[in-house]
Amino acid sequence: MTKKVDAKLILSVLAAGLLSFCGVIVETAMNITFPVLMNEFDLNTATVQWMTTAYLLVVAIIVPISAFLKRRFKTKTLFVTANLLFIAGLVIDATATAFPILVAGGVVQGLGTGIALPLMFNIILDWVPDNQRGTLMGIGTLITAIAPALGPTFGGIVVNNMDRHWIFILLLPLLVISLFMGIFSIRQATPPVKASFDVPAWLMVMLIFVGFTFAFSNLQHLFNNPLLVCGWLVSWG
Repeated sequence: MTKKVDAKLILSVLAAGLLSFCGVIVETAMNITFPVLMNEFDLNTATVQWMTTAYLLVVAIIVPISAFLKRRFKTKTLFVTANLLFIAGLVIDATATAFPILVAGGVVQGLGTGIALPLMFNIILDWVPDNQRGTLMGIGTLITAIAPALGPTFGGIVVNNMDRHWIFILLLPLLVISLFMGIFSIRQATPPVKASFDVPAWLMVMLIFVGFTFAFSNLQHLFNNPLLVCGWLVSWG
């Protein structure tokens, strides 16, 4: 396989980077909407935070299996799956009229983002020559790293001038552009293989993440009900 930086490689990096960018910006933008969501759905602070906590929890559960997914499935298949999942999550949240549905949409987005985040770097490592890898890695990191800086501003502008639904609606065109760019440009470096997957270990990691998340989210009840927090920590951790 000859490694060179050509137009298709640049487009594939941009496509995967744009998907990761949207995944980060939607999470940071939603932090700005907490007061709006609390007023709209009559929620307290601890409950409304599950909008982003559930999303980040799913991302944290999916990212550790990225190496298995890369070996088992084609890169383009993973990209299209991640993109369609994220689009589905945006549509769910854009049309949600109840908080549980809003959280469910965030979970679907988390599935897409968890698959997407390692893809850009996998593409760079697979196709970029060693002497140019650092430059492409820097550009790829910049695409994702700028999202947390833009997210709160984006969310604030949308909430102040339109409606929270538009946070998701305005991201849809970017995802569609990313999807078509990826379908056109992403190539397969090595053929997929039937790799084994350690399901018990992954389930254990998932339970530990969930357990610690519930435990720390209930720290405010430590003095009232210490068994609740300790139970989650011991049972799941």
